[in-house]
Amino acid sequence: MKTTAPKPNSELPAVSVELLGKPIHAVRDNLQHILQSSCHTLSNALQSWLKTNQIDVKLECIDLHTLRLSDIDKNATTTLRHQDGGLAYMTIDAPMLVKLADRFYGAAIERKTPTLTSSDVRLQERIAKLVAAWIAPDDMWSPCEVELGQGMGLRSVFEIHFGDTVGTLSLDIEGNLIQTLIEQLGLHRTQDLSASFAQSLTATPVRLNVLLSKKTLPLSDVLSLAPNDILPIELLATVPVSIGNQQLFTGRVAEQDGQLVLILNHE
Repeated sequence: MKTTAPKPNSELPAVSVELLGKPIHAVRDNLQHILQSSCHTLSNALQSWLKTNQIDVKLECIDLHTLRLSDIDKNATTTLRHQDGGLAYMTIDAPMLVKLADRFYGAAIERKTPTLTSSDVRLQERIAKLVAAWIAPDDMWSPCEVELGQGMGLRSVFEIHFGDTVGTLSLDIEGNLIQTLIEQLGLHRTQDLSASFAQSLTATPVRLNVLLSKKTLPLSDVLSLAPNDILPIELLATVPVSIGNQQLFTGRVAEQDGQLVLILNHE
């Protein structure tokens, strides 16, 4: 019989094997420090571009995150590619981006609907280049079409305060870019984890199954069984011992000090 392998679900990208055991949390901590200390740079830039001091940007959180296709609005996402590999995605929520763009381009009337235009996206691209330069030099980044990255990454969320309006800026870096940052920051793990892993593995509790008896009955006899029926059984001469479906060894049942015991065979 011919079988066909199932197609991978594009909505659920797999966790990159390259990141297993790597210090992604160290990257997160480094990135958090960089972003927190650089927020004032974006605040000052926006104040200069928009000619107002009523703008402030703060880092709200940075967490592990797996980007899915459903998370990406291609018309509202700015994507940058790092020259050593990896993608960064940035979006500003539409109402805030429209408000910033209206002020930036000197619009006579503020728009009431958050429908983005190419001018709005160009302002977001300008902001994205500034934010990406905090992580790596500006000449290492190049704009590209939106495409889904690899596996687990990090999502940073900023709050933008513009007068009485509060909006969010989201920065996602995917798995390949995490790997690039690990290499650039020299965060490869030097500690040998094999001993502690082996200790944890050997201390893991498992269920040991022993089959003492087995009986074969016609289906008609099984269907006629009722409570309090007695089935004669005999202990197996060779008793299989297993964990799950994996048989480990065999044994035999004996009596010792008035109770049944299992004696493991030499094989």
